[in-house]
Order: sequence, then structure tokens, then C-alpha cells
Amino acid sequence: MEQELKTIYEVQVLESNIINNEKKKLIGPKKIEEMDKELEELKKKAEKEKTVIDELDKERRKKEKELDVEKDRIKKIEAKLYEVKTNKEYQALLKEIEMAKEEMDKTEEDIIILMDRIEDLKKDYKSVLEHLKKRENEIKEEKGRLLNELSNIDKTLEELKQQRNQLLKSVNEDLRNIYLNLIQRREGLAVVNVKNGVCLGCYMNIPPQLFIEVTKNNRLITCPSCNRIFYFVEDI
Repeated sequence: MEQELKTIYEVQVLESNIINNEKKKLIGPKKIEEMDKELEELKKKAEKEKTVIDELDKERRKKEKELDVEKDRIKKIEAKLYEVKTNKEYQALLKEIEMAKEEMDKTEEDIIILMDRIEDLKKDYKSVLEHLKKRENEIKEEKGRLLNELSNIDKTLEELKQQRNQLLKSVNEDLRNIYLNLIQRREGLAVVNVKNGVCLGCYMNIPPQLFIEVTKNNRLITCPSCNRIFYFVEDI
């Protein structure tokens, strides 16, 4: 019985590997899709920030042109000062110059605000690009690993199932049927270890005397709580 218990435990190890690989086969493509989506979102974020920077820069250039127009206008008004003949006309031109300079000051202030905003956004944009580049490299490496894993997973599953089925043939029919029944009922976990008197399948305590018997691995013992087969392995 000891050898058969060891064999059924080895079958369980293979079974767990099969389940893990089947999960990878399902989850792998989803992970790749999620990574592609993440990259797409990061690229959109970078494009959006670049668009905002370009629009603000366009507005800055527009303001600078307006400033040049206002400066030329002031020069033309100042030139007229030498042509006026009355004090009233002179005062009117001075008032016009004053208003034009106020408008120019406001435009200059707008340009400074825009430049500060653009500078801050460029720093953010640079950080976004650096993060994007980093994630691109990380995702490229992770996708390569996953794709390689997925390309070999069917072969791996076939080999594992062959090994499992071969081992199962060497187990007596009663034990095999118990195992197969538990696999169906207990989500692929039929054989478990016991540590410090605790079933590692359902994590319930078992009686001390039963634990001692389990450690001998010389007869079929199942958990009183979950009915899983016990096989004791040290240091797990």
C-alpha cells in the first residue's frame, strides 16, 4: 500500500501540473490582450498630452504675433505724436498709447503663463514617454515568454497526461476510482499532505492519533472533513 500511496501522490503532482498548464492556456491569451490594451492606453495618454502641448504652443505663438502687432501699433501711434497740432489730439494719442501698452502687458502675462504651463506639461509628457518605453520593453519580454510558453503548452499537457494515465494504470482499481471521484468532487485536488496535524486540503485539524497513522503511509487514510486521500511528506 505504501508504494501505491506514493504512486497516487505522484499522480496528484502530475494532475496539479496539468491543471496549472490548462489555466495558463486559458489565461495566457487574456494576459497578452490586457498588456496590449495597457500599451494602447499609455500611447493614447501620451498622444493626448502631446496634443495639449501643441495646442498651447500654438496659442503661445498666436499671442506672440499679437504682441508684435501691438508693439508696431504703439510705434505708429508714437510717431503720430510729432504730427499733431493740438493738445487735445496729443492727449488722445497718449491715452491710446497707454491703453495699447496695458493690452501689451496683458498679452505678455498670458504668454508667460502659457510658457510655464507648457514647461510643466513637457515634464509630464517626458515622464509618460519614459514609462511607456519601460512598459513596452517589459511587455515585449513578458509577451515573448508567454507566447513561447503557449506554443509548447499543448505538447507539455499531452506529455503530462500520458505520464498521469500510465501511473494510474499501476494503481489498484479501488484506489484509482476513489482518486478519480475525488478529483471531480474536490476541484482537482484528491491527495494532500498533513502538516502539524492539519489537512492541507481543507485546513481542518485531524485527531493526533490519526496524524501519527498518516505519517506511516502504510494504509489508505482519508480526511474526516474533506475525504481527500492523505499522503505524508516531510518539510512541505
